[in-house]
Amino acid sequence: MQSTDTSVPFRIAPGIALVPYIHGDVFFSQHVRRLCGGSRYDCIAIDLPACFRDDLMQAVDRLPYLSAIIARGTDDPVYYIPTDPCDAVIEAVRQASQNRVPVECIGHPKLSRPKPLPALPDSYAVRRLGFDAFASLCLRVVGNASDDPEEEMRAQHCAFRLHALAARHANVMALVHLRHYARVVHHFTREESHNRDFGKPPSYAVTAEYINPDHLYFALGQLPFITGKMEKERMDPFAAEFDPIDALKDLFRETRDNYYDERENIVELSPARIQAGLKFLRNLTIIDDCFMPSLFDIVEAAKGVGGNAYGVRTLASARYYPYIPVEHDRPYVSVGIDRMALPPDANVHDAVNLFLDRRIFWRTVSLKPDPTRLRKLKYRYNWNPSGMCSHLPEDRRVEHFNAYLRAKAQRIVCEDLVRSEKFSSSVKDGVDFRETLRNWHTGDIYVKEVPPSRGDLDTVVIIFDGDRDDRYPHCATWYAEHPEESTLSFFATDPFDDMIGPGVARAWYGGLSLLFPPRSIPNIFEITQTMDLRTQTERLTYGALLFSKERNVAFIAARKPNLRMKTMARDLKKHLIWVPISSFSAETLRRLRRFHVLNGKIVRSWATHFIGD
Repeated sequence: MQSTDTSVPFRIAPGIALVPYIHGDVFFSQHVRRLCGGSRYDCIAIDLPACFRDDLMQAVDRLPYLSAIIARGTDDPVYYIPTDPCDAVIEAVRQASQNRVPVECIGHPKLSRPKPLPALPDSYAVRRLGFDAFASLCLRVVGNASDDPEEEMRAQHCAFRLHALAARHANVMALVHLRHYARVVHHFTREESHNRDFGKPPSYAVTAEYINPDHLYFALGQLPFITGKMEKERMDPFAAEFDPIDALKDLFRETRDNYYDERENIVELSPARIQAGLKFLRNLTIIDDCFMPSLFDIVEAAKGVGGNAYGVRTLASARYYPYIPVEHDRPYVSVGIDRMALPPDANVHDAVNLFLDRRIFWRTVSLKPDPTRLRKLKYRYNWNPSGMCSHLPEDRRVEHFNAYLRAKAQRIVCEDLVRSEKFSSSVKDGVDFRETLRNWHTGDIYVKEVPPSRGDLDTVVIIFDGDRDDRYPHCATWYAEHPEESTLSFFATDPFDDMIGPGVARAWYGGLSLLFPPRSIPNIFEITQTMDLRTQTERLTYGALLFSKERNVAFIAARKPNLRMKTMARDLKKHLIWVPISSFSAETLRRLRRFHVLNGKIVRSWATHFIGD
């Protein structure tokens, strides 16, 4: 949805256009850009202390590389402002630099910790209300802080500096924070604001340092991913106006695209599942009485549709900013919540982000990050080759699906044997509506006769991926632990390539066969090794046909059995019943394909902690 905002800034005097703002908000930044693009100003005033001006101008020229402008007094805390591209002040400075317009700082020179703003209406409403109506609504929420001496002093200083600018410039755009916007308007109209003495300003040592890319989330007003998208939009003169909601859609989609792993063959999130995740995210956001979601809600929604691994990668993508200074010979500044480690000694100081208008607090999300490469090697080294078993929840899932497939294949066999005939004296097994409608013009009614099923079906073959045998080197036959389990033969990825916990290895089936009731059979892949069978699929299918006691064998795959497999079935006096694998949902297949190998039954007591969903 494109903005149709055509608002005109409030003019507190004929030569001064006053623009309210809050820090770190995309929509206020876009409003400043539109104002600068629609009018020519000969001066831009920002509500910041003058000590930041020179270093801030240089740091803004280095964008899209993000810096922190740090001011240090004699004691802690240190004060800093990030060069946040989504901030209205930074956008005003950029516009001034591009248009060669002078920048004046009208903020009070004394630095102090800003008080958090009350809960404001969600700024996404700017798209519907317009900027003027939304700013008026925010001003009503913030109120008129006339009883706060510190805010009074800052508002008086801003009003005094605006009077001085009005005497020197004909057209000034002044950005004044919502925190004291109403008081600035009040004091500007009073006569005593024309000539005041605020004393000697305090002295601060100001430097500019690049921010550690891993800590940008704590310094920026928006997610680093959204900030990077906005910077990319700035570089394209033909791009549509940036929309953070579209950026969130890109976050889910790009995380899915970059998540592909040749070894793991991870879940392929369909557009429908991405849409389901966005709908889930919308519901979580509405529960929080917002239009724009928090990082916590984003990760929860990603985990809900793509599992733990997708949630971890979405979190990493949301915190990723693409523009990183590579030719940098100084240490980065490490930033946290109210903390900062300054180079070169990396001592930690109490820090105040002057661009932080809201409280930040920790929330706990249940995610299990992938183990490091070194930890995986340690898990592999400690593996006991004499112990191996399956994960019980996955066994139950496979057995339930096996029972469903055998019943489905039986129905297919019966449907193939159904006979239709004209109704004479008995409806037999019911009216055949399809045949009756086909012969509607004759006026005859057809009934169907379903013959009794002959025999049972004890073997199911499922081929998930039969075209890339090189990806599935692990071939094995597992035997049932109790009479309710099937004998399982399969080819899969090497589980030892993906150790996710102590005694827990993860793999993905390429294909499997299930024999129920269970019985002891030799390893299918060993006895077929010397036979003229070309693929893993043919070996698996031949073993299933060989050891099945029933004539019919269910064959679930993307394509029908080829001529070689049909010939094998005929020679063994068996019949393959094809069921298209596309008739099952992608989520069902994903949960079936992934399985875990445990290093003994004792590992089952802690395996769930590492396996997750």
